[in-house]
Amino acid sequence: MKDVISLHHFRKEFNLMKDSVKQRIKFSIVILIIVIAISFAVFSVVRYNVEGEKKVPFSLGKIIVISTARTMDADEKQEYNASNVKENNQEVKNGENEDVDPNVQNNVQTQDEKYIWDERVVQTNDIYIFLDRNKDYEKNEIIKSVKIENLKVIENVKTGNIQAYMPNSLEDGLYRYLNEYLINSSLTYIGATADNKKNLEIGNQGGCICLSFANVGVGDYKSNDDQEMQQGGTILQKMNVTDESLKFKVSFDLIIEALNLSYKTNIELELPAEDLVGVRETHKEITDFSNIVFKRI
Repeated sequence: MKDVISLHHFRKEFNLMKDSVKQRIKFSIVILIIVIAISFAVFSVVRYNVEGEKKVPFSLGKIIVISTARTMDADEKQEYNASNVKENNQEVKNGENEDVDPNVQNNVQTQDEKYIWDERVVQTNDIYIFLDRNKDYEKNEIIKSVKIENLKVIENVKTGNIQAYMPNSLEDGLYRYLNEYLINSSLTYIGATADNKKNLEIGNQGGCICLSFANVGVGDYKSNDDQEMQQGGTILQKMNVTDESLKFKVSFDLIIEALNLSYKTNIELELPAEDLVGVRETHKEITDFSNIVFKRI
């Protein structure tokens, strides 16, 4: 009788142990599944951050940078001088630069300094960004808008002041370096049937947008010797400006809004394009975008 009771008790203990093992196995499997799911999610996030969108309807085709230098026209020079007067007066009011000659502060030419040529110089870097349609993208898409935002000078020039400008809406030239054409927070091109830079329009099946980064504080070109005005980077050579003093780096976000999705990337550019001093202008074409990652927003 005791043997029967002992056997029954053993079977009961064994079944309990068996059930416990099953529960532990089930629990371990659930934990393993959760760990795998979390690992996959983390891997997917990391991979997306590295690789971004696999297929986008429109992508970067090329970026062209054209760098040169020119003198400011009368309106640009007047506005630049007026802004300098305002800034310098404010600094004096705040107790700064009290020992600086006011004629120097206000950029006023003294009576005994008369030059044949006395011009304010601006060093320009025109950026052309080309967007191409992805032929492998299966859905029909159009560009609704393209935006440039979050502009930053991440490495500044040793000489001057960097500003970003949009194309002007006038007939004479693509850029005028006036405050009304400054890019303050963002620049938006609207999708249209074809590119129109002055109206800030881009072809809705791909096209080109542009902006200009200008160094408006390079200095003045003054001369009594030259018979004609120097042009491009040759004027910088006459001013004893060096290529090293002109170098800077900018970054900005490029946002493409298509019909069914919006995505963005960040672009960094080292400017000017190649060494400029002593030559009329320099060109650079960028086609390697292996480091460019587009992400949905």
